[in-house]
Formats: sequence, C-alpha cells, structure tokens
Amino acid sequence: MPHVLNPLYVVVTKVILAIHSVLTPLFGKTSGVSWGLSLLLLTVLVRILLFPIFVKQIKTQRAMSELAPKVKELQVKYKKDRERMNQEVMALYKEHNANPLMGCLPLLLQMPVFYALFHVLRYIAEHGGQAGATSKGVAACTAYLQTKPKGFGTAKYGWSPDTLCTAGHAKVFGVPLALGFKTASKALSFGAEPSTVRIVTVIAILVMASTTFLTQRQLIARNAASGTAMPSQQRIMLYVLPPMFALFGLNFQMGVLIYWVTTNVWSLGQQHFVIKAMPHIAPGGAPAAPTVTKGAPPGDTPSGGAKKRGPTPPAPPPPPVQIRRQQATRPPRSKRTGTRPQRPGSPR
Repeated sequence: MPHVLNPLYVVVTKVILAIHSVLTPLFGKTSGVSWGLSLLLLTVLVRILLFPIFVKQIKTQRAMSELAPKVKELQVKYKKDRERMNQEVMALYKEHNANPLMGCLPLLLQMPVFYALFHVLRYIAEHGGQAGATSKGVAACTAYLQTKPKGFGTAKYGWSPDTLCTAGHAKVFGVPLALGFKTASKALSFGAEPSTVRIVTVIAILVMASTTFLTQRQLIARNAASGTAMPSQQRIMLYVLPPMFALFGLNFQMGVLIYWVTTNVWSLGQQHFVIKAMPHIAPGGAPAAPTVTKGAPPGDTPSGGAKKRGPTPPAPPPPPVQIRRQQATRPPRSKRTGTRPQRPGSPR
C-alpha cells in the first residue's frame, strides 16, 4: 500500500540522484565524496529555498520588538482577565502583521525533508548492502537485487539496483552513508568495520549537538541585544535541545548526520550575516544602544550593532583659570572724626 509521503520520498531521491549525476564525472560513480556532497548540496538547496521565510522570521521578530511596550501595557491592563488579554494581544499582532509562529516555521518546514531523507537512507540500509549476495562489492549486490529477491521486488522511489548498491557502499570517513550507531552491526555487509562506524558516528553526533548549542546561544544573544529575549524558554532550549539531539542521533544514519550538521553550520553563518548586516531593534522601535567594550577606541561599536561611526572629535579645551586675590575691604573714614572705626577683634 503506498504511503502518503511516497511523493516526498521520490522528490528527495530524484534530487540526490540528480546532484550525484553532476558530481560523478568529477569524483567517480562509487565515491563516497560524490554521495556525501550530494547530501550536503541537498541541504544547501533546502536552506536556500527557506531563506525568504527566514527573512520573514527576522521581520516578525522586529515587529514584535517594536510592539513589546504595547504588549506589556495590555498585560498590565488585563492582568485579571487572561482570555481578554490574549485576544487583545493577538489582535495587536494581526494589526501589525506580526505572527509569533513565524519563529518556528523554518524548522517545521525542514522536518518533512529531514524525515524523508531518514526514510530513504533506511531503505538503502535495508537493500543496498550485500542482501544475500555470495561476494562483496557493488557488482555482486546489483546482480543479487536484479534477481528480485523476496522482500525487495523492484526498487522504489526512483532508485535502481545499481544506484541503490552504489549509494549503499559509498563511505564517508569509512562509514557507509546508510548506517548509524545502532545499525553498525550491518557494517560487514557494506564492506566496513562496525567499530569504525560507531566511533565516527559518535564524533558526528557530538559535532551535531555542539553546533545546535552554538546556534541557540547565538540566537539568544541576538534577541537579548534587541530586547525580545525570553530567558526562561530559550535557556531551556539552549540546554535541553543539544542533549536531546545527541540522544536521537544514536538512531540517525551517517547521511542524516551530514544533513543536520550542514544545516546547523548554515544557520550559524546565516544568523551571523543577519546580525552583522541589520542593527538590533530595541523595544519601542528604537535601535538598541551598542555596548561599548572596555578599552576600545572611541567611535567603535561591537559586532552586531549599528554601523561604525568615525572617530569622535576632540573635546574643546577648558577655559583658562583666573586667580583673583581676595583683599579685605577697609571700612570708610568717619566724617566727624576723620578716623576709621577699628575692626572687631583687632588689637588696639
């Protein structure tokens, strides 16, 4: 019975095969470099297609930053009526075309592609090894699948026995793309060592978790500077998401790990570009004041702030200090006697 996601599996497969056909003259048909770069370029293609949505996400964050004071006023005004408060806040967002869900949209749109790649690589793992062939190698695997053994029938999603076995035996750092930590026991069928599969996939899982942490920390720093941070929620994501991905990574194939590490590195670069190119917006719509680094020369601003200004002109010199000598005033002479009256406390 065809699965509802079969069309997506077919699209992902055809994109991978199309990229591989372009790279084959450069690196060879069976090279792990060809297949590894095919997955990497698939990731880059997905992220390029999602870039307009990422720009909308940034605009939404800015709009919400400008609306932050008004939202706070509504929260104070309707603090005893939470339902009315939520209605007024959503009406305010709708009036200014600010959608809070836009922040999660790029990740949500990636999930179908991520699952489709996971499923396609699992299909390669099931049928792209020796699968009962009497000898090792791509030729033996292809000849065996062409006999349409039980449980295989015909190749699905646009694969052929040849491309299926070629992809199954392709290795990156000695690990077949279709295998992962929990499927390392199948490594011998793909001409690899189980210990190598486990060691390399653990390293890839740690890299994936680390880049996830760096991506979240960079986003928190940006939101904190623009005044839109939600410390409790985002700090939970900062310290919970990386361990969760590391745990789930034990089930991921090497190809999926390549996809996820690539998308994390892309996110780091993309966020860095946005932070450098666009100034932060403080609550109320005013540009956030740049923080001056101690010891930095005048006029410099930290990375991520507004454009650097020129050197500050020197301050005008202070006016010269005039010293005036204070002399005691002498009392006037008496008109009757012609003598001056004696000061109090002076000797007679």
